[in-house]
Amino acid sequence: MELKKHTNQFSRRIQLLDETADKQLAKELIAMHETKCKACQDDRLRCATRPACKDRNFLNSMIEIGVATEDLPQFCYSQNIEQIRRFVLERKGRRIQNRRLPIKDLLQLLGVSSIRHFTTKFKKIWSNFSQEQERDVMVVAGDSLLFRFDFHRGIATVNPSKDRVDSFSVFQLYCRLFSTIYGLTSTVKDVTSNWWILSITVEGADTAGIRSIQKSKLANAFEAIYSKEVEDKVHLYVEVVQSEGPPYLMAEQLQELFVSASKLGK
Repeated sequence: MELKKHTNQFSRRIQLLDETADKQLAKELIAMHETKCKACQDDRLRCATRPACKDRNFLNSMIEIGVATEDLPQFCYSQNIEQIRRFVLERKGRRIQNRRLPIKDLLQLLGVSSIRHFTTKFKKIWSNFSQEQERDVMVVAGDSLLFRFDFHRGIATVNPSKDRVDSFSVFQLYCRLFSTIYGLTSTVKDVTSNWWILSITVEGADTAGIRSIQKSKLANAFEAIYSKEVEDKVHLYVEVVQSEGPPYLMAEQLQELFVSASKLGK
């Protein structure tokens, strides 16, 4: 486990104070977690079932900043691999969410040799299969599973419910994917660089159903939700205004919106 040499990568991602302070903070955080990791991995039963960092978040963060596989806490990483394999291929264990892996390791554990092999194989196996790609990011869904591939960084995320929808390209990507999964017709428009409008055609929607979405807790994630009738069809309009910092719109909130829209009129 060689994590201290990745201090600069970690400090660039946290960006809390100034450069010098962030480097010192990153160095201290990694040192503390290395001690915690060693104790956790020495107790293999604990590491396998109740890791010291909840949901292996420290391991996730190290993969997220690009730490090489050989520098990661090895036993913890092997458990991460096995848990993902069992969940995806056998549907055993707790539901996996927001777990990162290098793409090459995900493909290996799934028994495929390439992204093309992955999509070809599981398109035949999983129900409701769909995939969309925008620039260097591809999302794939099927059998209630969701994968996000970041080809630029070489990282895959399994069930990325907390994926930040922080750019129009990511917004457009997820809207196309969820439209296909839930059988809806939608369009997206970038009014400005941080103001986007989603329009979903909802057959047979009634006023009560739309009002229910507008008054739900989910509505707080969006700038505005309203409806219009165009050519005898009801369109649900959703506006997103993304500021430079948090709170961010999350993939799970966008998915919940499409699930709610798919139930209108039924």
